Amino acid sequence: MTDKAKIWRVSEILKFSVNYLQERGFDDARSAVEWMLTDALKCSRMKLYLDFERPLTENERALFRRYLLDCAQHRPVQHIIGKSEFYGISLISDASALIPRPETERLVELALEKIASRRTEALQILDIGTGSGAIAIALASHLPSAKIDALDISPKALELLQKNLRYHNLEKRINAIEADCFQFQPAKRYDLIISNPPYIAASEWQSLEPRVSYYEPRLALTDEGDGLTFYRHFAEKFPQWLKDDGIAFLEYGGAHQSNALKQLFGEWQTARIHKDYQHDDRVLELAAFNLRAN
Repeated sequence: MTDKAKIWRVSEILKFSVNYLQERGFDDARSAVEWMLTDALKCSRMKLYLDFERPLTENERALFRRYLLDCAQHRPVQHIIGKSEFYGISLISDASALIPRPETERLVELALEKIASRRTEALQILDIGTGSGAIAIALASHLPSAKIDALDISPKALELLQKNLRYHNLEKRINAIEADCFQFQPAKRYDLIISNPPYIAASEWQSLEPRVSYYEPRLALTDEGDGLTFYRHFAEKFPQWLKDDGIAFLEYGGAHQSNALKQLFGEWQTARIHKDYQHDDRVLELAAFNLRAN
């Protein structure tokens, strides 16, 4: 790509770049290259393949070359191009907040399925650890009458949230709250509480991929403990925060945490564990009306 005299076509640069990243251990090289190319060329993925023999301009090639070198350093593609996709919506993305994952789409999907019959109600929803606002915005786009409180302790994450709220014109329906959830005292009770809290144990930090541990906020990933700190707090507070018929959906780290969560939420008689798209334990569902009487 350094030969300025060479005409680089889409097909050639795609093949070269995929090989370049694969040689450096990238399993998702093709997907990453497609994302970066479509952004550099300002086109859709379909258009990319329809114009397979289209030559890149010098400016396009220079921009893509910078993208590719950044990617080779394990910087997340979403940070490189400044955007991510989640549950069919586009989000502004940077290092201030966690990049939304496909596993979290399952969290949203399950919540929407559960409250489908209440879609037109003025539901009160709390999103704990909102980050970029991915969960809150996805819910708001499918629940036109819902009012959502989006809580995060990080001022930088909330700045990113506000950008996404403006982009989606949701500033009046989603209320950004800067607060530590361990000190949070809601003034109302909620129909739905949803959260993807930090669940990576401190002992697991060194095993994370560089693109995660180097570039994403540690605050959003680990509780600096055993990975269960937030769930202990939720088990204590949710009976007070949820309406009598309220429900909660929590993402967690997988099967190795399932038994511990069952014990923590032992008072919730019909707590259910749902699997993600890879068939791994991923989401805990709780219903307030199934709480045992004391």
